[in-house]
Amino acid sequence: MSTYSDRLKLELMATGANVNTWGNVTNTNLETVDAFNAGYLAKSVAGSANVTLTTANRDPNAESSNKVIEFTGALTGDITVFIPAVENNYIFFNNTSGSFTLTVAPTGHGSNGVAISQGSHTVQYCTGDTVVDLFANSLGNVRVINQLRVGDNIQLNSNGVVAATTVTGNGAGLSGVNEFPSGTKVMFAQADAPTGFTKDTTAALNNSTLRIVTGSGGGTSGTSDFTSTFAAKSAAADTTVDMSPLTAPVSGTSGSHTLSTPELPAHNHSLRLNAPTPPAIRRVITAQPSSLSGTGGTTNFGNTGGGGSHSHPITGTVVGNNAADLTISQSVPNMDLKYLDSIIASQD
Repeated sequence: MSTYSDRLKLELMATGANVNTWGNVTNTNLETVDAFNAGYLAKSVAGSANVTLTTANRDPNAESSNKVIEFTGALTGDITVFIPAVENNYIFFNNTSGSFTLTVAPTGHGSNGVAISQGSHTVQYCTGDTVVDLFANSLGNVRVINQLRVGDNIQLNSNGVVAATTVTGNGAGLSGVNEFPSGTKVMFAQADAPTGFTKDTTAALNNSTLRIVTGSGGGTSGTSDFTSTFAAKSAAADTTVDMSPLTAPVSGTSGSHTLSTPELPAHNHSLRLNAPTPPAIRRVITAQPSSLSGTGGTTNFGNTGGGGSHSHPITGTVVGNNAADLTISQSVPNMDLKYLDSIIASQD
C-alpha cells in the first residue's frame, strides 16, 4: 500500500503496487514537484474571514502546492492565511487592498504568524509550527545597483557615514534626524515656523531690530518699538531760541598803559601870593624858571601831567537781555525704513 511524503505529499509506492498505473502515479508526483518548485497561484482572500490554503496527497492542484502565491481582494478586516504546518518555503505577494493586516501562519499556530505589508513581496519558510520571514531582520550586506524603494519603516544603525547626493521630500515624517541640535534658534523670513521648529513668542522680541555683537549673543534690551520709533516721515521747521535768560561770567584785567601829557586833561597849578610877600618867598619865586606866570596876587606854574601808568580790573556778568533771539532751521530725514518681517524659531 502506498504512503505519502510529509512535505510535498508525494505518493511513495509500495513494492508491487500500482500495477499498470505506475506511470500515471509517477507523472502526478512529478507534476506535484513541479508545482512546489515553480507553481503560481492567485488567491482571493477578500473580506475579513481567515483563509486556509487547501492541501492534499499527490495533488499538484492543491493551493499549498504552489511556490508563488499572490493574495488578492479587498480586505474588510485583519485576516490570517494558514499554510500546512510542515517544513516548506514560499514566495508571497500581498496584493490586497483595504487598510487591514494579512498574516501568514502554520495551521494550528496562529500566534506564530508573520504579517506581510500590502504591496510587498516576501520569502517565508515554515519550520512546522513557526513562519520565518527571510526579509525580516535577517539580511546581511545588501547592495542595490539602481533604485531602492522602501514602503515601510526604516531604521538605520550606522557606525560610519551615511552619504547621499540627493534627498527628496521635506522630511515631515522623519524623527530623530535634525540639521541643528535641539534648541538651536534660527531666523526665518516667513509667517510660521517650519516643521520641526517652534516659534519663539517672547514679548521682548516683538517689533525689535537686530544688533551685531562680538561677545555673547542672544540677549535683548531696549524699550522702544522699532515701528513706532521710525514711523514719522521727513519734516522741516524753524525753531526760535530765546537768548534773554543767557548769562556768562566775565573777569580779567586791562593791559597796563602810561598816559602821555597830551592825553591828560588840561590843567595848571596856581600859587597865590598875598602882599606883602615875604622876602624869602620872593627869593624862591625869582629862582624859578621863566615858566611861572601870573600877576597880582596869583602866580601860575606851567601846565603838566603826572606821566604815571595804571590798570583797571574788569569783573561782572554779561547778561543777554539785549541779545537778539536766535533762529535755528532744522529738519528730520525720512525714517520710514523698509523692513522684512521675520520670526525666530527653535529646533524641536
